[in-house]
Amino acid sequence: MRILKSSDLNAKIKSYITNLRKKNLKISSINRKISTLKNFLKFLQTEKIIGKIDFQEFESLSNLKKIPKAISKLQMEQIFMNLYNSKQTNKELYILVLKLIYLSGLRISEALNLKWSDINHQDNSIYVYGKGSKERKVYIIKDFLDLLKNLGKKNQFVFTLNNKKISARSVNKFLENCYNDSIIKDKLSSHVFRHSFATTMLENNADIRHIQKLLGHSSISTTEIYTKVAKSMKKRVLDSYHPLKNKL
Repeated sequence: MRILKSSDLNAKIKSYITNLRKKNLKISSINRKISTLKNFLKFLQTEKIIGKIDFQEFESLSNLKKIPKAISKLQMEQIFMNLYNSKQTNKELYILVLKLIYLSGLRISEALNLKWSDINHQDNSIYVYGKGSKERKVYIIKDFLDLLKNLGKKNQFVFTLNNKKISARSVNKFLENCYNDSIIKDKLSSHVFRHSFATTMLENNADIRHIQKLLGHSSISTTEIYTKVAKSMKKRVLDSYHPLKNKL
């Protein structure tokens, strides 16, 4: 029996992983397939059917982080305009939640857990209680905080319906309904508004460590993912709006 060369196997494995990524599978699905493949190859090594493979070369692929979807500032302005044209009930409340996320970079859970007592109108800031009970201070433009006042204090939470805190599911359902009604062109989730905050900050040359603190990331490596998104967005804008597009 011929023992396959390591170089041939490495090339085939890389090609296989590339094809998986082209299929737009979830990262978790790709990771499972890679893990299964690696276990099978280790078995073949034990049986001396294949040569030695450096599995470290593929280790990073099993830990890939999905690059988040984000939207440019101009597109986001259009999306909010379209959302206001929706006929969905309680649209004003849901839009306020999404605006808060876009203006501050809060997680949906952090936005919905916001209490009136967390708002400081003296310096236009809010206290946020994030993952692991970590507390951080985030500044919000005064005009938006004034809009929140119009909701009225119905209970301790800012965003409520029928005297109950609204759920993340209902916010995302609102976006889904707007998509189904052709109010917005893209199928969005509340996470996109947080991602778009981060990329907009980067495009405006904000320091990545400041963005890390605003987003509540414990590791700078998590925030660095957004640098790839920002670069990708800049290229799309250039490709779409360059004055010499289709003229050369």
